[in-house]
Amino acid sequence: MRRLLAYLFDGPWPLTFAAMGLFGGLFGLVTANFAMAAHANLDYLLENGVWGLMEGGALQAAQLIGLGYLALGLYVLFKGCLYGLLGRFQKH
Repeated sequence: MRRLLAYLFDGPWPLTFAAMGLFGGLFGLVTANFAMAAHANLDYLLENGVWGLMEGGALQAAQLIGLGYLALGLYVLFKGCLYGLLGRFQKH
């Protein structure tokens, strides 16, 4: 995995640039989905209380935590590509 990330971040610049665009777009989609779902889940839990937790609100909250970590991972990959590209300019 480490070699794959090193190749992605420090490999050919067109690949790094394309991956940065992919990770940035996916980060935006996941973040927008996370925001909408978190708002709906919070409204549901506030309206239904403990009953809402037992009827699936707790499971959805756990899924939202996973979605948040997915967004965080995509952001880290985006920044890794960015620093890989910027590092090429700082070496010269």
